[in-house]
Amino acid sequence: MELTKRKVMNKFFLYVACLIAVIADMLFVCWAKKSSHSLAILFTATILNLIGTALWTYSLKAGIESATAITVYALFTIGGCSLLGYAIFNKHLTALNFVGLMLAVIALVMISV
Repeated sequence: MELTKRKVMNKFFLYVACLIAVIADMLFVCWAKKSSHSLAILFTATILNLIGTALWTYSLKAGIESATAITVYALFTIGGCSLLGYAIFNKHLTALNFVGLMLAVIALVMISV
C-alpha cells in the first residue's frame, strides 16, 4: 500500500513539474513575442522554471523513469504551445491539430495508469 502511494505521489510531482515548466516556457514565449518586454514576466518565468526543474529532479530521483518523464514533458509542451498559439497569438488550429492534441491527452492518461 505504501509503495503505491509513493508511486502516485512521484507521478503527481512529475505532472506538476511538467505543468510548471510548460507555463514557464509559455511565459518566455510571451515575453519574447510581445512588443513590450516586461521584466516581471521574465522574472516570473525564470522562477517558475527553477521550481519546475527542482520538482523534475526530485521526481527522477524518487524513481520515475526518465523515458516516462521526457514523454510527459513533451506531450505537455506540445499541448501547451498549441493552446498558447491559439489563445494568445490567434493561430488557426486545423482538424489535424485537434486530433494530435486529443491523442496527446489519451497518451497522458495511458502513462498515468
